[in-house]
Amino acid sequence: MKPSVIKLIGLYSLLYAVFTVVVLLWASLTALRSGFSFPAVGRLMMLWEPRWWLSVIGIALHVLAYLKALRRPRLLLGNLLCIWAFVAYALVPNYSLYLAIMQLAGVFIIMTYHRPEPAAVEE
Repeated sequence: MKPSVIKLIGLYSLLYAVFTVVVLLWASLTALRSGFSFPAVGRLMMLWEPRWWLSVIGIALHVLAYLKALRRPRLLLGNLLCIWAFVAYALVPNYSLYLAIMQLAGVFIIMTYHRPEPAAVEE
């Protein structure tokens, strides 16, 4: 994997997704003490959402990567998935499990992209 600006932005997104999964696990363990329920985990995620500014940074970075990858549809899709995930993290953090899955899918698309080899010119 060759390092690039787009893949560094994907790394930020990967770290944020891992952070979200850890917070989600912590909320699940906290909710487990009083009888586990998904609405209880969702309420905890809504209460613990002071990290909206990290979502704004992620949105800005992925918009930059989106603009940089305008001629590569696969990278556009990966960055668009991550932009949607970051917007939704700020607006509806109680769906963090689905958002983390969507964001990890976008990161996978970004990180596994290989630029096509230039065609050999025959004369």
